[in-house]
Amino acid sequence: MKRKRGSIMMHNQLLVMLVALAGAVLIFSFWKQILLILLFGVVVIFCLGVYNLTAAVL
Repeated sequence: MKRKRGSIMMHNQLLVMLVALAGAVLIFSFWKQILLILLFGVVVIFCLGVYNLTAAVL
């Protein structure tokens, strides 16, 4: 029984490692696009904050 559990753990570790590797490759490939999306999100959140502040004051 212990051998089966060990092999399942081994398969899970391999799966996690493959998913992490695929994620790293995707981030490395599309880092410019990801950075642009993050920047856009920060600008939108900032603008909404300024709008809410202005709406509260006026």
